[in-house]
This record gives sequence, C-alpha cells and structure tokens, in this order.
Amino acid sequence: PSRPEPVRLAGGDQIFGVDEDGSPLFGLRPGSQAALDLAASASVSFAAHAPTGGAQAGCAVTLLGSAAEAELPAELAKKLARQTGVGKEELEGRQWWRLAPRHVHFTDALHARDAWVPTDEYAAAQSNPLAESLGAVLAKLNANHAADLARLAGMLQGEAAEAAGPLGEYAAADEETLSAEILSVDPDGFDLGLRPAGKGGAIAPLRIGLRAGPQTREETLSIFSKLFQETYARQQGWQ
Repeated sequence: PSRPEPVRLAGGDQIFGVDEDGSPLFGLRPGSQAALDLAASASVSFAAHAPTGGAQAGCAVTLLGSAAEAELPAELAKKLARQTGVGKEELEGRQWWRLAPRHVHFTDALHARDAWVPTDEYAAAQSNPLAESLGAVLAKLNANHAADLARLAGMLQGEAAEAAGPLGEYAAADEETLSAEILSVDPDGFDLGLRPAGKGGAIAPLRIGLRAGPQTREETLSIFSKLFQETYARQQGWQ
C-alpha cells in the first residue's frame, strides 16, 4: 500500500510526516493537550484518508501501536518544510513523537478490498513518487483528454474484461457508449475507470500495467501522450 504523505493538519497545531519505515512522526507543541495525551497513552491509533471527492476517496491506512519521543530526521524535516510551509525553527521547536506500528489495516476503495497488512510488508513498501503532483496531473489528463481516454477504453475493454473479470453490461458496450477517467497512476501502471456515457458511477477500475512506468510529473504526461497517439494510430489502422 502507498504510505500517507506529510501534511499540515487543521489549525496548524499538529504536523506529521512519515519516516523511511512508514512510521508516522507527529510534531506537537510542547505542553499541548495532544502531547500530554500521547505521553499518557499506552497505545495510539492513526488513520490517513484520501481526500473526499477525489478518485481515491474512501482509501485509507490505519496504524495501531505505541508512541515515543523521537528525533526528526533531517531529510524528513526538509520535505515537511517544503510541503507545509513551516519554517526550520518552528519544526525544530516541536516535540516529536514516533508511532511504531504493531498492526496495519489498509482499505482500497478503488478495488473494493481491505486487509490487515503485516508490519514488515508495510515497512518495506515504497511511497508513490508521483504523490505530490498526482492530483494536478490527473485533473489535467481527465479534463483535456476525454476523447483520448474514451478511445483507449474502447480499445482495452475486451482485453481488460478477460484479465479483470466480467464487466457486465459495460463489457459489451462499444467505445461510443463509454467514457473513462484515470483514477490513479504509479510506477507500475494506472487504474482506468470505465463508465457508460450518460450514467453516473464508475465501475470497478481496470488495472493497466506499464513496462516502464513514470517516476515524475513530466514522465507521466509524456507516457500518456504517447499512449494516446498509439491508440489513435491503431484505431486508424496505421499500426
């Protein structure tokens, strides 16, 4: 599962980041109620949810474990300063606590599944390098390439139906009756959600693997540009 990315929580009283092992670190104001509560707690739970209204709404990771005071890693401090706008002095002045997960639960709303993940597998997981720019990239691709995505959906639907299972009424639809949107992108591939035109609610996404997946925003846009061009060429019988 993808790890949560550092964000500044509402009100600015709490800041959290994630270390290399996937353990969240909380930057609390010394003497704050949150710091006092952590110090008095034998166990701590932490949940990170995907933004409401986005393609990954409903996805979440929940960690349960114990918390102890810790040093803020230098690299994480730089990342937090860049992403939250909090200055170095304020970050260093916080009281930092690290949650060591004993149990990890992952909810994947895109694929309608959830599971308890072994802590060693969670610690070994890599965060999506596209996470910081993914929202803007998806918005651009879905808004500017609706026709290209519908064409791609029409080409892939038969192959995807065999790979991902029956798609009911959608499997029999031709490309003129389908609309599509990119739900998620990572270095291994992307999730494409198919919908019949004029009807609400995306069906279960189709997972499309990429041989050389993107690592940056620029690579993501380049890969999809080439994919759209190849799809159009195949539709015209040029390939």
